[in-house]
Amino acid sequence: MEQTSKWKTTILPSKSNINNEDKIKFSKTAVRKRSRDFAHRQCRIIVRNLPYKVTSKKLQEEFEKCGTIEDINILKRSDGKLVGCAFLQYEKKDQSYKAVTNMNGMIFMGRKLEVCYALPKETYKKMKTETEIKTKETKLDHDEAIETDIKEKIKEDEEYVQDITEKSKELGGIHINEYIKPLKSDRQNKHTEIEEGRTVFLKNVSYDANEDDIKDALVHFGTVEKILINKERVSGHSKGTAFVIFKLKESADMCKKQSLKVQVNNQFIEIVDALKKKEVRDIESRRSEKSGKDSRNLYLLKEGLIMAGSEAAKNVSKTDMAQRLRLEQRCAQMLKNLNRFVSRERLTVHNLPESCTSSSLRTIVQQHTGMNPQECRVMRENNSSFGNPSGKSRGYGFLSFKKHEVALDVLRKLNNNPLVFGKNNRPIVAFSIEDRKIQNIKEQRLLKSRLNNPTYQEKLKKINAKRQERLQIKKQQKKMASEQLAIMPNATLSIQKPRRNENKISKKERKRSILKNIEEFTGEISRQGKIGIRSNRKINTQADAHMERLKAEKKDARKKRVKQEHERNRQLKAARRIKPRPANSAELQRENQYFQETVGKYKEIINQAIVKNKRSKWYKG
Repeated sequence: MEQTSKWKTTILPSKSNINNEDKIKFSKTAVRKRSRDFAHRQCRIIVRNLPYKVTSKKLQEEFEKCGTIEDINILKRSDGKLVGCAFLQYEKKDQSYKAVTNMNGMIFMGRKLEVCYALPKETYKKMKTETEIKTKETKLDHDEAIETDIKEKIKEDEEYVQDITEKSKELGGIHINEYIKPLKSDRQNKHTEIEEGRTVFLKNVSYDANEDDIKDALVHFGTVEKILINKERVSGHSKGTAFVIFKLKESADMCKKQSLKVQVNNQFIEIVDALKKKEVRDIESRRSEKSGKDSRNLYLLKEGLIMAGSEAAKNVSKTDMAQRLRLEQRCAQMLKNLNRFVSRERLTVHNLPESCTSSSLRTIVQQHTGMNPQECRVMRENNSSFGNPSGKSRGYGFLSFKKHEVALDVLRKLNNNPLVFGKNNRPIVAFSIEDRKIQNIKEQRLLKSRLNNPTYQEKLKKINAKRQERLQIKKQQKKMASEQLAIMPNATLSIQKPRRNENKISKKERKRSILKNIEEFTGEISRQGKIGIRSNRKINTQADAHMERLKAEKKDARKKRVKQEHERNRQLKAARRIKPRPANSAELQRENQYFQETVGKYKEIINQAIVKNKRSKWYKG
């Protein structure tokens, strides 16, 4: 090896050729390098629990707030996927300290970051081996404790069975399985996650989010056992809420504290305590008691809705479904005004043909439902046109009835019925939206007109007289019943009780009788209670789902048509083929005679004309 005056070069001197002065210089440079490396390592940090969609630019933008970054190294696997960990190198120690203190525990792209100083490989491996040994020891202790608990339980069960056998002998040989059944039921794992406080309820979850997306966002709080996304019963689309079950209660508590700070698919989530069904019902009942009844009747908006994945939407055309969703959006805009409400006795009928008049609509209602509406109007334009002196129809009308039950029955029989106007143009029936101010004005006008009308005053007198007569008859019946009770109490009670029960009909039987007439094309059924208006996002997802279904139905129809055409062609080919006649001797003789009479005479002439003279081998023509 050659000696060099400059020690910064790669060629180093051998030990034999180094002088004392050179040794001192070499030791000083080595110490300087080591000190520089040590200071450089102190400025190096590690960032854990990074999202898998992170890039070096986003990391640099976020961590440059603490200081200038020299190098970024995002760790990857052999297949190219991210590990969720990265190394960052700062220029100065103050900058790295600032990053560790400020950025640790910060939520970045929907995940909680873990920032600390990077350790060398040797120290990290030692730390890892020590932790693995400790975990193994704790696992062994835990397994021993579980084994002892199991042995104690088995002993208790054996003692319990012995006591049962002794008791059964005393009582006369009762079967032991009758006593062991409750023991087995106690052993079964009961769902007590809500009582233990390990479950969490998520709100404002994006409709495109999967279980994996939610798990990636909440893993840093603790181990997640199960995720349940709430979905609609018919269509299967998510409702925007979900339940998350953690392994420990502390992780659930930590998750609740980070409400409206965690993101799933770039959307912040609200995290709340999970409640049981009974508790939710109690809360809803209390709210309804405080707020009172639903004076706007918003629950009736659900009546007649046709969901994209339901059986009612099977043969609905694209135009009809688009018009339904458009009307639903319009109703939601109209109901933003708090003075407007949903009527219980009045209906709107859309998708009417141009030739439909108010009289023809009345006849259609009578034919398909058997009910006669009080009001039946087809709305028309004010200006007359050619062929329409009363004005062109706007494609919708109104129907009103005396009772809500009658209007509901008419809606369920007419809505989406393919027999009324055809399969491609089905009637869209719903409860109409009314304005309270306009309704009050109409009622005041009616009262004024009735007070000025003398015939109506005479009717009121007759109605009041009939009411008084009914009240007197009821009072007399009560007196007769009390007198009979005083004379014969047991006999009268035995007679009266069955009469009362015979006339009464239970609520369940009434509901069943109403629901018997419902068919598949009618749509959804409304139930009383607070039901929110659907958002535009849900309506758009319904439209997309219906379009996908229509495409699939068209493909199936084409396949069926092709199959039918192939079958027809096969049948035609089979019919065109000449079937072989049965070989009867009489028929064959007749055919031979006919051939000899017609063609046999000219057979020799034809053969002579066909035969040609043979040519010699010298012929060149």
